[in-house]
Amino acid sequence: MRTMTAPTSRMASLLVVAAPLLGSVALAQPRVQDAAQEEPGVDSLDARARRLDEQEAQVEALRAQLEVLLDQAAAAETATPPAEEPGSDLHEGGSPDAGLGRDDEFIDPGFLKSVPLFGSDWRFSFGGYAKVDLLHDFAGTGDKMQFTLDTIPVDGDPPPGSYSNLQAAETRINFEVRDTGGSETSRFFVEFDFFDPTLSPRLRHAYFEYGNLLAGQTWTTLTELRQLPFLLDFAAGDSLYGGRTQQIRWQATATESLSWAVALENFDDENLLIPDDVQGTARSNFPSLVGRTTYDFGGSVVTVGASLGQNRWDGGGSAGDATSLFWSAMIGGRVYVDTEREDFVGFGASYSEGTPDTIISLAEAGTPRAVLRPNGELENVPAWNVQLGFHKAWSPQWSSNFSLAYAELDPVPGLPGDSLRIGSAFHGNVIRDLGTRMKVGLEYMHGIREVIDGGDGTANRVQFSLIYYF
Repeated sequence: MRTMTAPTSRMASLLVVAAPLLGSVALAQPRVQDAAQEEPGVDSLDARARRLDEQEAQVEALRAQLEVLLDQAAAAETATPPAEEPGSDLHEGGSPDAGLGRDDEFIDPGFLKSVPLFGSDWRFSFGGYAKVDLLHDFAGTGDKMQFTLDTIPVDGDPPPGSYSNLQAAETRINFEVRDTGGSETSRFFVEFDFFDPTLSPRLRHAYFEYGNLLAGQTWTTLTELRQLPFLLDFAAGDSLYGGRTQQIRWQATATESLSWAVALENFDDENLLIPDDVQGTARSNFPSLVGRTTYDFGGSVVTVGASLGQNRWDGGGSAGDATSLFWSAMIGGRVYVDTEREDFVGFGASYSEGTPDTIISLAEAGTPRAVLRPNGELENVPAWNVQLGFHKAWSPQWSSNFSLAYAELDPVPGLPGDSLRIGSAFHGNVIRDLGTRMKVGLEYMHGIREVIDGGDGTANRVQFSLIYYF
């Protein structure tokens, strides 16, 4: 025996309902004609005419109802029934349990790729990218993983010569969870990469946000990443002022265009140059105090900020303590040069006294924050930097990026003669997007290193990279 499908069963039911209507339509006209022949007379003819009009109106109403029922039956016949997943049952909402997470109601447009934790307002996601670099260095730069300016050969150190390197150390993975039920931000983010000679996992970020509060390790409050174009070299931010550190930050939006933040941030308070024969410990009594404000002009974004803190040498009783007040000021951002906000010029500059290690190229060179003089005073090391970048989208698939960076410190007595005094670098590349998940690019780098005692050197490098996002 054949079993009827749901649409076929519905059609049969509708025909049962429509049958009396069809009969009424068929019988209505004969009854009207018969009634017109039964009773002669004007009055009876008028009454019969009224009844005839009423019956014709009823017939039209029945026909309209029939057409609606037949249209509904036809639509039900052609509609695709909801597909049940194998082994799943329909819950009260009418959706298959196995399909949860696939519908739009389970996709947070502000948190793509996330998955709901059922029974709660929490969602989680993981992501990152795999990156493979093939580079060739023409000068024997000492860092085979990134174009570090302090390792450019000067006077045969490191030994000059060309080499190639194939690596995947920049590959990174991150994990994030968010509470989407409240009106305030509530999230936790952690990220690792493997950018270490031993390829051991390295913590990049580990912080949470709750409302206006941010706490943990992430980019410093004065780091303005929007000034940088997309560069393949991991040391792309050598001229960047900032870095990553532990902090407690309060950040807020004053208007649609204006935001601000204040923070207490950790810093390397042991990074002081102390004579070997002096006993004591480098340690500060306070974290650094940092503040910034950012304004979006529509066609440009600009951030200005400053920091203040204490460099301190604790003589431990055998010698007097020494302190110095360090400070810094910065500006950075980008200016869009087209109405689509695709092409832009990035810029950044800073000046500091006692915080040269917040300029990444000087930090990689191990530049101390201050020097303990023979008279027992701490003398801050002044430094400044500037960076310009340009991003150009030639087409939806092709783009180029260029960056020019320069950093310099003012030598103070006591700094070693081979310390980096001036470092500058140029990067230029061509990038091809292979869909939404993969990029391929070729980049050229040129760097100059000058040390305090006057020696200098140059280096050139090319790098080919494949990046797969997940």
